[in-house]
Amino acid sequence: MTIPNTYFIGGIASDERLFKHQMVAVENGIYLPFPKHEKTDTMETYVQKFIPLIDTSKPFNLVANSMGGIMTMELIKHVNPQKVVLISTIKSRNEMPFKLKQLNYTYLHKLLPGSGFIGAIQFGSLFKRDVLKEPGLRKMAISMAKNNSSSFLYWCVNAIVQWKGSDDYRQDIVHIHGTKDEVFPFKKIKNVIPVLGGTHQMMLNKHQEVTKLMLEHLNDNSVKI
Repeated sequence: MTIPNTYFIGGIASDERLFKHQMVAVENGIYLPFPKHEKTDTMETYVQKFIPLIDTSKPFNLVANSMGGIMTMELIKHVNPQKVVLISTIKSRNEMPFKLKQLNYTYLHKLLPGSGFIGAIQFGSLFKRDVLKEPGLRKMAISMAKNNSSSFLYWCVNAIVQWKGSDDYRQDIVHIHGTKDEVFPFKKIKNVIPVLGGTHQMMLNKHQEVTKLMLEHLNDNSVKI
């Protein structure tokens, strides 16, 4: 039996290190690097740049985290993966917290340059207990952020804020979400598999539980997830 490729799409200010625990756990795991963006790109147009990176001639899966989940919701309008596993993200604009929605009208996010976003990660991570108690996690988060261009980070924030994301999506998506997620509050997320106490950083600091849930669904051949 052919083992499908499993493509991984990361979140804002991340790189392949975000999936360091998950990619070694699956056969044929492939990280999709962020393609070069254009200033005029929307989330809808940008995700189409991933398509040439995916071998659609054979079965494949998609696993995505945070912003990568939003990108995946747009990408699956153009490609047809066997299974979709989303982690710490949102499936539609209705799941987006009010503080992000209102930025589409106040434009306050545009006052923060991409370099400022990196600074916010450096400073803000000093106050995240779940990050600080994991050796090396803060250092890696900062390193991943710096591995993205400031112009791309600026574009990412704006694209997320403006994302229209309707509720008209395939219903077989598996969504794994932490009950303590501070970016996308758990209470707003529908049809989700909870990770008790999981925050937005649980890909790294609760990776064993997240990886186990991911594998359960990727390896479940009884249904097309």
